[in-house]
Amino acid sequence: TLRVWNATKGTCVRTLTGHTDSVYCVCVYGDKIVSGSDDNTLRVWNATKGTCVRTLTGHTDSVYCVCVYGDKIVSGSDDNTLRVWNA
Repeated sequence: TLRVWNATKGTCVRTLTGHTDSVYCVCVYGDKIVSGSDDNTLRVWNATKGTCVRTLTGHTDSVYCVCVYGDKIVSGSDDNTLRVWNA
């Protein structure tokens, strides 16, 4: 579960559900949020609507880091790999 907060008011604006285990990392770019989880997946969210637009599978262990660079998503996992995805 992820929560989107209004930084000024300190209130939760939206809750994003979909991961089946702990979330370890997030990256915000434009109106998208990318999250990585102990469920071995990344999810790409529409931050405005609060919907999951893509689930990225391929890692075989927990995803601990994610970064968006240009039109690519780079993720690092406890499976000892980095993966590069099309954003």
